[in-house]
Amino acid sequence: MKGTEWEKILLAATERVRQRVSPLAKREGRGRTVGTGAAGDRTIFADKLAEDELLKAITKIEGVRVLSEEAGAVGDRGHTLAVVDPLDGSSNFERGIPFYCTSVAIVDGDSIEDVTLGVVRDLVTGDAYVGRRGGGATKNGKRIRTSKTVEPAHAVVGVDLSRSPPGLVSGLAPLVAGVKRQVHLGANALELCYLAEGRVDSFIDLRGRIRITDFAAAYLIAKEAGAEFTGPDGKELKPEFDLKHRFSFVASANATIHKEILELCKEAAPRGS
Repeated sequence: MKGTEWEKILLAATERVRQRVSPLAKREGRGRTVGTGAAGDRTIFADKLAEDELLKAITKIEGVRVLSEEAGAVGDRGHTLAVVDPLDGSSNFERGIPFYCTSVAIVDGDSIEDVTLGVVRDLVTGDAYVGRRGGGATKNGKRIRTSKTVEPAHAVVGVDLSRSPPGLVSGLAPLVAGVKRQVHLGANALELCYLAEGRVDSFIDLRGRIRITDFAAAYLIAKEAGAEFTGPDGKELKPEFDLKHRFSFVASANATIHKEILELCKEAAPRGS
């Protein structure tokens, strides 16, 4: 299937997710648990509702396998893989914090560089971020680019410290002291889209806990917008398309600030991340 056809299908499907999930955000019991997802996290009703809507659209297409945070691997044939995070930012949704999204990546191969299309839909605002391999990144159809910030002292940096060991938190002191401001909004895919459009200048996750479902679509969007990605050691990222695989990453708006951010956080990264 052509990329333009996939894009049309995913934009429509993610908008349907927004329409179905949005009314739940205003109800009592919006965090009702309905099971445990394939990744091991608690599944709330909104997770399941969002996933069902996406799977309904994707699985009708012949030759497509799905890797989803809740259902796990769906289908065992087909070269094309759809990597799905139905509701990134579930904790935000549950607590009534308006920052969560749905994301889908289309992959034709075995590596992160084989992601050909990424779609992230902000389920609060409706904004749609799209990355096309070799074709740039857009927000609501308009081209986006990362910021030109090159000095950490002027940079706004996202740092995910949720469920981090105390040693990692204390080790990040040089980074905290070296940048203008630190933020973490609670939905990794959407925060990487903020990097793509220049709202933040770097995004860091050193916990060794990120999953490919949180990452694949937004990776392509940010990459096509000009972002640099590596592991905390500065080496090439090689995440696996497996829910059991966890990893760390550093992403920055451009090569210059990326080098500076790596220097600031190199002592903070736990070994083996």
